Amino acid sequence: MHALARVVIMRSLALFLSLTTGSAFVVPQNGRHVSRLFAAFSESSQLAQLASVTVLSIDSGDLEVIREYADSGYITDATTNPLFVAQAGMSGDATYSSMVDDAIDYAVSKISADEDATVSLAIDRLAVNLGKAISEIVPGYISTEV
Repeated sequence: MHALARVVIMRSLALFLSLTTGSAFVVPQNGRHVSRLFAAFSESSQLAQLASVTVLSIDSGDLEVIREYADSGYITDATTNPLFVAQAGMSGDATYSSMVDDAIDYAVSKISADEDATVSLAIDRLAVNLGKAISEIVPGYISTEV
């Protein structure tokens, strides 16, 4: 059942990505999507200047990027959304794969008769797992949209 549930959930994530992005999801060869908004974390960077006048939140599902920005000391809060959760689930990275496996195990243990309900619960649990991982990196508020 777990192997079938994983296939169904991965297909659901791929469908979600294609609907929200308007194109098929393709994982880059290195398995991550990384965007850099600021090249440096120097005291005179735009990020530092902005952090001196407001609270900054990062909107990502990439734990490495979140960690990099959180370690700069300028980012205190984080948010993620279903698109980032789906990208994380589809990345193939071992960290995210273990989150998917946990989400599937959880959903199957709670609902095994109704496939649609099981998939929905697994996707929600994946969002919770990602939010929990982000909360272990970022010291402030975490928002995970489901």
